[in-house]
Amino acid sequence: MQRIKLIIEYDGGGFAGWQYQTGQPTIQAEIENALHIIFKKNIKITGAGRTDAGVHARGQVAHLDIPECDLYKLQRSLNGILPKQIVIKKAENCDIDFHARFSAVSRRYRYYISLQPLAINRHQAWYINYRLNLQSMKRAAAIIAETSDFQAFCKIKSEVNHYRCHIFRSRWFYKDELLIYEVKANRFLHGMVRALTGAMIDVGRGHFTLNEFSGIIKAKDRTLLRTTAPAKGLILEEVDY
Repeated sequence: MQRIKLIIEYDGGGFAGWQYQTGQPTIQAEIENALHIIFKKNIKITGAGRTDAGVHARGQVAHLDIPECDLYKLQRSLNGILPKQIVIKKAENCDIDFHARFSAVSRRYRYYISLQPLAINRHQAWYINYRLNLQSMKRAAAIIAETSDFQAFCKIKSEVNHYRCHIFRSRWFYKDELLIYEVKANRFLHGMVRALTGAMIDVGRGHFTLNEFSGIIKAKDRTLLRTTAPAKGLILEEVDY
């Protein structure tokens, strides 16, 4: 047996997220089904993160243990079987103790927003048709960079041991006419990036002052949030090891 690492890109629209769910289409289930077709046996894969329904990935990472084989041919075979919304970008050998989730040191997400209607890429960006105060949003992003407890931005009843995350990067910028929020951290809580993005959009709209935004963080109360950004604008860009 050999342990291999996959780099995976997918359009999460139409899927119930990464993780296997009985009776629901998921990215994990599609890849495991393709592996079953190739190897005629059940092979489980472990992903670096459990993206929610409708969330996309450009650099999801997974590991799995398989019989010795030509990885180039395996990659081609998987891409020939998988639905077109899922692509294996790379298949490579890794150490037997490599773990896609627990070996990761950081994950980087970007949330994409369009301030004008889109035809192309409309399924990968949130269209907003109202004015935003970008300077206030940038100051809110700086507050996030100095925050360590994100209970206010975690979905209620999530099963976690703690709410602490170390933020390496939190910023807003423009690229190719899209407004992008980029955040990089050692870990993320369930629904955290979409909740952060929605809260900063409310700052940009004037629904929250920066002091109120800071107060929500200190209160650790998810019910104080007004807006959660839709899933379609969120992309897992990269996982670092």
